[in-house]
Amino acid sequence: MKKRLLLAIIAIVSLPASAQMSETPMLRSSVATASFWGNWFVQVDFAGTSFYGDRGNTPGMSLPSGMFKDFRTSKGFSLALGKWYTPDLGLRTKLNGLWGRTVVSEDRSLNASKYWTLSEQLLFNFSNLFAGYSETRLWNLIPYLSGSLGRNMTHNTYAMGLGVGLLNQWRVSPKLAFNLDLSWNYYEPDFDGAGGAVFSKGLPGKDRLINFEVGITYSLGRGTFKRVPDVESVKVLYESQINALNGQLADECIENDRLRRILREKTSF
Repeated sequence: MKKRLLLAIIAIVSLPASAQMSETPMLRSSVATASFWGNWFVQVDFAGTSFYGDRGNTPGMSLPSGMFKDFRTSKGFSLALGKWYTPDLGLRTKLNGLWGRTVVSEDRSLNASKYWTLSEQLLFNFSNLFAGYSETRLWNLIPYLSGSLGRNMTHNTYAMGLGVGLLNQWRVSPKLAFNLDLSWNYYEPDFDGAGGAVFSKGLPGKDRLINFEVGITYSLGRGTFKRVPDVESVKVLYESQINALNGQLADECIENDRLRRILREKTSF
């Protein structure tokens, strides 16, 4: 009887330890929603921008349309702060500038101007959305939608804009990633400071920017999501462990009964 009681006590004490030693099953496609302080990131990019002003579509001003023409292109940089609320949905605030082009001629120096844009962007991580969340995935494909405020500092004008983009990220370490960002944006005609062209309507009547950016992304604090335990699997695991312990206790009881019978037979003479 004492031996049976001792075995039961050992089984009860060892149950939590054995459960901790076993890896808790997790759901592959479910994670816990990030807290406010979790999954923030910062980005620093070098940017190359090609500018298309509405004035370039004015009759009599047939400017070449190539996006890499000197009178259209300029270099700059961008800074961004963002947060992933779920593995496939995030927000990013981005500041871009600084050297631009007011495209009114093929003279690069005559077109020179300074500007900045401030954008709020809705990010969609397609890699996590369609292939499931993975904190160790090498490449993430992230399209986004953008709403912006632009200011031309040279001509002292403001304009609202909309855009789309595609962010590519390659994992370097748990905290660091290399990114390639491509975007297309259009603004109201006041953005470049040249005013609206009378003969340009629709999209040709807008000021447009095409951005090519390369840089790095750094995760602040915890940059991953916690996976949700698979409750059903955990339940099955605990039940199997309890059944195994019950089986051991039953075997011990049978052995104790056998020993008692032997002892009884020996003492009956």
